[in-house]
Amino acid sequence: DIIKTMKNALKEDYIMKRLTPAEVWAQGKTVITAHSGCENTPPNSREHILAAIASGSEMIEFDVRMLNGELVLSHDEPKEGETCVTLRECFSMVAPEENLHMNIDVKTEGLIEPVMALAKEFPLEGRIIFTGACNDDRALALSLGADMWRSMWPGMEIPDGIRDNKKDGSPFLNVAYCMITEENNRELIENGLAFSAWTVDKQYFLRLFLRMGVANITTRNPVLAMQLRKEIQGF
Repeated sequence: DIIKTMKNALKEDYIMKRLTPAEVWAQGKTVITAHSGCENTPPNSREHILAAIASGSEMIEFDVRMLNGELVLSHDEPKEGETCVTLRECFSMVAPEENLHMNIDVKTEGLIEPVMALAKEFPLEGRIIFTGACNDDRALALSLGADMWRSMWPGMEIPDGIRDNKKDGSPFLNVAYCMITEENNRELIENGLAFSAWTVDKQYFLRLFLRMGVANITTRNPVLAMQLRKEIQGF
């Protein structure tokens, strides 16, 4: 039983009632998001979902594509004959987990509406944040009950992200962890914004970003991240 194994791996002090991301931010703390493939599980798998649930993290990340008319979990274009976990099955696993939110990383454009149509069936509309190939679609996401965080990749300029976020009101820049410095973190804070960092797996950077108060850390090591948050942020 993966959930039992994961919960046993956590010290009792770290097992708590899961708060929503908004409740964590209201206390000035960092949200932890379990990346696809967390805790040495296959990426975008049922095992990954169970491990993320058991970790206690506030959010879980999924890579989403459309395959033969169905939404599936997959980072890259699925190979011919490859079997993928469907987003419907994913939603059925996450829906009963009180307050667990989802970062839906859409790998192609045009997926917000079908994702939200499916989410409405469970219902999960208020527990979804979009990233990925949707940087111009925040108004659409909001109209459907979700949110969107602007994504930036190495080589893109942080000042451009600040400018664009101010235009559409997106509160976070979702960036590769190597793009974050103490200087530009202060710049974002001065502009009323905050960083979401991906994918932060090494303990050095987990500690660094927790001390900096980065708003969200997406990691393949959510159990460690939760323990370090307890140590560094007292939460």
